[in-house]
Amino acid sequence: MEYHFKVLLSVIVMLITFRNISPYKFNIKEYVIMIVTIVSIYILLFLFEPRLAQIAVYFTPVFFLYKKNNKIIRSFILQIIVCLVIIFVDNFTSSVFSKIFGEKIFLSTLVYYSVLSIISLIVYVLSKFIGKLLMRYNDFIFENGKSKYFILINILLVLSFGLFYVIYNWVNFYDDGYISEKTTLPIVVYGSIMIIICISLFFVLKKEAKFKYKQIQLDNLEQYTNNLENLYMDMRKFRHDYINIISSMAAFIEEKDIKGLEEHFNKNIYPLNNKMNKNNYKLGLLKNIKLPQIKGLISGKVIRAQELGIDIIIDIVEPITIIKMDIIDLSRCLGIILDNAIESALESEKKVIDVALINKISSVILVVANTFKGDIPALSKLFKEGFSTKGENRGLGLSNCKDMIGKYKNISLDTSISDVQFIQEITVSNK
Repeated sequence: MEYHFKVLLSVIVMLITFRNISPYKFNIKEYVIMIVTIVSIYILLFLFEPRLAQIAVYFTPVFFLYKKNNKIIRSFILQIIVCLVIIFVDNFTSSVFSKIFGEKIFLSTLVYYSVLSIISLIVYVLSKFIGKLLMRYNDFIFENGKSKYFILINILLVLSFGLFYVIYNWVNFYDDGYISEKTTLPIVVYGSIMIIICISLFFVLKKEAKFKYKQIQLDNLEQYTNNLENLYMDMRKFRHDYINIISSMAAFIEEKDIKGLEEHFNKNIYPLNNKMNKNNYKLGLLKNIKLPQIKGLISGKVIRAQELGIDIIIDIVEPITIIKMDIIDLSRCLGIILDNAIESALESEKKVIDVALINKISSVILVVANTFKGDIPALSKLFKEGFSTKGENRGLGLSNCKDMIGKYKNISLDTSISDVQFIQEITVSNK
């Protein structure tokens, strides 16, 4: 009876840890169903083979996670992290108490439950901290989930959990003293080493991702510089041809052939003006962006849109010198919005995108508006993770963008739809 009461306590501790770590929120009804399901499966497995019973506690929450995100591997890894946190804190705390007071201290029921309370408190605080870290790096983890570093981290987590499961449930199952005495310290040492390795791999991946991002920014700046050089060459050619253009008009003026002059101007000279203004000169409007990363990003998107035949209208009247948002988050979010605008405008009839950066007294407003084809779905659906009008695995952009902006109290994202344009407006307070 006492054993099953301990199991019930472990289930409660696990669900509290699960709630703190999981980025997916569950209501009270779902938690009640989860508890009932765990207990039911636990009883059935215990009657069949006691050593299998803990599977109910460990893996039942995976099913509920899977219903939330439709990603089985992600669900397993999240639950494994929950279990490893509890196992590591349990062993670490027990090891400290046993070294200070000796193994016999746990023979006292009062001391046992006192230590259990301390373990539960530590687990609660640590799981809260881990949950906040996972929320903070949620987009980064999601985008780099298939990298070799994350694959290695996941393998280490799975192997560690498998090892702990065997030790706790299959090695001398009915001899708790053996487990405590022989395995607690090795588990703590092993767990500490695994934590260090996983954290190191994570920071290596983060550093590599940052390097790739900077490389993309350098490529954008290089492309921007090349286009400015082309613009300069066009200006030199135009200046060289300017006298010839004027001379070609002089004959019509001398002969007072206004009709011929008008025809010559419309046919030969005016198209030159349109050609020069259509593409390259628009990049000159980016001069007011004093943040090189953002200038490089927007220029790259502008060039890409022009190559696809989309007309870009740029409005940046005043210098933009500061935007109080992490430059990587801002670049990713703005990149998502511009990519969506290009994709949507490309399918529309007019193919127009408006990009504006507006400097206010204490804020900066970034506006991207694009034409679109057909009907835009409800705004609530657009920002839902996984939703896309383009098929499977395409609906992550706006959801990620919303999550990134949601981390900042000084930033808001407003989305609106007019008869002809889909408008995204980011307001960043610089106070």
